[in-house]
Amino acid sequence: MKKLLLIPLLLFASLATAACGDDGKKPFLLKQPEMPELSGGKDDDASGMSDETALKVNITVGSRTVAATMENNAAARDLLSRLPLEVTLNDFNNTTEKIFYPNPALALDGVPRGCAPVPGDITIYAPWGNVAIFCKEWSYSDDLVKIGHIDGEGIDALDVGGDIRVRIEKPWYER
Repeated sequence: MKKLLLIPLLLFASLATAACGDDGKKPFLLKQPEMPELSGGKDDDASGMSDETALKVNITVGSRTVAATMENNAAARDLLSRLPLEVTLNDFNNTTEKIFYPNPALALDGVPRGCAPVPGDITIYAPWGNVAIFCKEWSYSDDLVKIGHIDGEGIDALDVGGDIRVRIEKPWYER
C-alpha cells in the first residue's frame, strides 16, 4: 500500500521540479534596457538594431507633440543618448530655422556632410556645433550635417516667430 502512495508522490515531485527548471528564457524585466548600437552606418557592425523605431523621437511644443525620425549616424546617436532634453529653440534667420547649442557639441566623426535642407530637416551646422531644425527651405551647404527629419506636417508646430521651449525625448515605448 505504501508503494502505491509513493509512486504518485514521486511523479508529482518530478513534475513540480521540471516545471520550475530553467528553460533558458530570460525573465521579463521592467527596467529599461541599454540603447543598442544601431546598424547601417559606416562605423557600425551587423550586431546593431535595425528597427526604425529606435530612431524615433518626440518633440513636445506646449501641448503638441510631433514625431521625428533620426538618421542612422554617429551624431544622431549621440543626440539620442542624451535624451530626454529640455531646450529653448532660438529663432534664427527670420524663422528659417530654430537652433540650440548642445553641450558638449555632438560627435561628428565619420558623419557625411553636405545638405540642402527642406522644412523639417534636423541638422548640425558643423562650424558652430548648433543643432538647427529648418522651418523653411534653404540652400545647400557643405557645413550642414543631416541628423533627422520631422515626420509629416509636424514642422508647423515649430514654424512660429520667436524662441520656443521644447522637450525632446524617446517615445514612451522606447524609454
